[in-house]
Amino acid sequence: MSRPTPGQWFEVFVWIAFAAFAYAASFTFDREIEMYRFGAAGWPRVVIGLIVVAALGQFLQNLKAAPPAARHDPGASGKFSEHGPRFYLRMGITLALPIVYAGLLNGTGYYFTTPLFLAAYLYMTGVRAARPLILVPLVIYAVVTFIFTRILYVGLPVGYWPGFYDFSNWLIVLIR
Repeated sequence: MSRPTPGQWFEVFVWIAFAAFAYAASFTFDREIEMYRFGAAGWPRVVIGLIVVAALGQFLQNLKAAPPAARHDPGASGKFSEHGPRFYLRMGITLALPIVYAGLLNGTGYYFTTPLFLAAYLYMTGVRAARPLILVPLVIYAVVTFIFTRILYVGLPVGYWPGFYDFSNWLIVLIR
């Protein structure tokens, strides 16, 4: 077993802190639902629990990996390339990306913002080839959009900013 690096400690701390914040926030909308005994916060709390389990699992996997000396990159100015300043910047952007997506979703709508978000997230996770950056988001987007719009008839956010609303409605008419 190897000794955890500061970056590994930071990563697990960020996820556990996020889970604690989300769990505390779940009490603001926790109310009884007549047909569901776990209440309105039941499923969000399950997801929060899964976040904690995943964070701890990743941390344990990092501990079982090769010792930090084996991961040393001499070209990184004596630092570990996995947890240098670029790592923290990339991790911060990766964590902020869903927040930015959620913030833009109301104004720009699902139909415009989602493929861009998926491509940006793939890019942040290390995918650099053009073909996967275009095809993977389009396939995921097409499948999810088709299921919600054509099969389930669930209204996804269309946005209220001029242009985005028109684009979303045009696409819905085209799909249906």
